[in-house]
Amino acid sequence: MTSETITAGRARPMAMAATLMPLSGLLLVLVAAAVATPGFYSEANLRLVLFQAGLIGVTAVGQTVVLLGRGIDLSVGAVMGLTTVIVALNADGDGGRLPGAIALAVVAGLVIGAVNAGLVVLRGVPPFVATFAVFVLVQGAITAWTRGAAAGDIPKALQPLGSGRWLGVPVPLWLFAAIAAVAAVVLARTSAGRRLYATGSNPRAARLSGIRTGRVLAAGYLVSALLAVLAGLISAGYAGHVDAQLSRSLDLNSLAASVIGGVALTGGRGHVGHTVVGVALLAVLTVWMIQLGAGTGGQLAVQGAAILLATWLRQRGPDN
Repeated sequence: MTSETITAGRARPMAMAATLMPLSGLLLVLVAAAVATPGFYSEANLRLVLFQAGLIGVTAVGQTVVLLGRGIDLSVGAVMGLTTVIVALNADGDGGRLPGAIALAVVAGLVIGAVNAGLVVLRGVPPFVATFAVFVLVQGAITAWTRGAAAGDIPKALQPLGSGRWLGVPVPLWLFAAIAAVAAVVLARTSAGRRLYATGSNPRAARLSGIRTGRVLAAGYLVSALLAVLAGLISAGYAGHVDAQLSRSLDLNSLAASVIGGVALTGGRGHVGHTVVGVALLAVLTVWMIQLGAGTGGQLAVQGAAILLATWLRQRGPDN
């Protein structure tokens, strides 16, 4: 047996263990929640978990695409908030004006995605700095308009998207499942997916092989922005008003779900299946923290600890 064969043989079980870690964590949290909070598995709580999974999951798929290309998108929450503002301003509670308002929100999301891509690809600004700056700019504008309080009037026609159920399952979860399935096929079975993985794994080698890495990364930011618009519509339909605070945590949530699931921050490693497990784990954690009475600070602390633990565990073995 060659040394390469021996190394590969050892790497496979370690890679499998790395894949099973998030699933084991999910099972552990489910058991802990049942023991510490007996009422956790009530019908209302389970619906909230499924809704959270759908909302977080939609943005997490976009974040995963960006991460695989060796980027990061911290403007997700800002795009969500801007979407609700645009819908509230342009529809003003009138369902007949909703299609036009959604179209404007899509255009605004694409503009923000293009700005992110332009800063990162054309100007060479580090992705963290570029997308965080865009987040601060847009979120500041939203806060100035709402003055930090709930405002606006979302048409009731949008409610089914946020609070509707089909076969007893929240609509956002169905949307997440469909988007995740499409993303999984595209990433695993198409040339676009192969180019994305190549760009994230080794940008220089990808460029030398003829891949236009700038276009690949730009496309990732546009996908992330579009999915953030969809998440904003879901959030607006659920809440029924504009809330400057509601979407702020989605940047961390989408990033946390991807990283906890096993998508590498260094790009090129991971897949949507990892993200799905991370989304489930984060949704359960979030609702559990709410049940325990933890405030926003407590929830952020738990999410941060989960990211650190997941990253540390991934660094102890080879990535899959």
